[in-house]
This record gives sequence, structure tokens and C-alpha cells, in this order.
Amino acid sequence: MNRREALKQLALLSGGALSLTTVAGIMGGCSAETNGGAGFTPQTLSQAQNELVTQFSERIIPATDTPGAKAAGVNQFIDHMLTNWNTEEERKHFLEGLDRIDQLSNQKFDDVFAELGEADQITVMEELEQEAQNNSDADLKPIFSMMKEFTVVGYYTSEIGASQELVSDIVPGYYDACMPYSEVGRAYS
Repeated sequence: MNRREALKQLALLSGGALSLTTVAGIMGGCSAETNGGAGFTPQTLSQAQNELVTQFSERIIPATDTPGAKAAGVNQFIDHMLTNWNTEEERKHFLEGLDRIDQLSNQKFDDVFAELGEADQITVMEELEQEAQNNSDADLKPIFSMMKEFTVVGYYTSEIGASQELVSDIVPGYYDACMPYSEVGRAYS
């Protein structure tokens, strides 16, 4: 068994939902910053790639009655993961995936992803999701799967995701497993 195979086996043991790199980033204290992007300069992503990542993650977790991925600083989380936690191979694969997103956007709508309207962005994302499902056996996750993983982890490890979306209840009064969901309104962490 080589290192790659061992990592794949460990990923399966950890539930297979998250890559080991992401788990290592979480365990190492990697979280999204919520300073609204003020003063943020990406270290791995270019400005254009940062805008693409910001727009893409906002489509995955849009602002509703709670702030979305953009407000939670998910783009900063992703840049931090790429800079400090991902391997060179994973980083290269992710950046090539961003190029693929803009290539597909240009083929379909003659513009880069970040400049498309919401409906066109969703059309591109649906095609990328289909590609991801067709390539689920690849060694590295397709860009759509990587973006989804980074966005969900970055959002729910951010202060906004943990405190406003999940609504922390540090000292619950009692546990009632049969409480109607309509009385709660959302999941509690």
C-alpha cells in the first residue's frame, strides 16, 4: 500500500465526506475570518480567482435570513487552506479547476463566471456538478466537489456560520428529541 492508497483508506474511514487535508486544516485551527474582506490579500489565489471563489461559494450558501458564504469570509478560508494545508498537487488541481470554471463559463455565456448573472452561474454549476458525478472515481476530487467541501467547512467553522446559522445553545435547558421542528426554526449546534 502506497501513501496515496493509505490516505484514501483513511478518508473512507473518516466518513469519506471530507478530504484528509480539510480535516487536518480544521484540526489545525483553520477558520474563515469574518472581517468582511477588509484588508484581505489572497496569498495563493489571484484577485480574479478570489472573486470567482467568492461568487461560487455565495451560490452554494447564499445570504438569506442569515449571512451567506461571502459575509462569512469563505474565500479567505479557501485561500488559507490552499496556502497552508493543501499539497502542491491538490493546490495545482484546484487552480486548474478554477480555470475550468471560467473556460466553461466562456463557452456557454462568453464571459467569466464572476461576471455572469445568478441564473447563468447556476447553469454552469449544474454542469460542473454533473461532471463531478461522472468523475467520482478520480484520485483528486473534481473542482465542484472541492468547492462544495471548502464552502461548507469554511462557512460552518466561521463565527457567522456557528453563531448565526447554527445558533449555538451552550447550556441547553433539557434534551427533547420529540420537539416539533417548527418550534425550533433551525438546527442547533
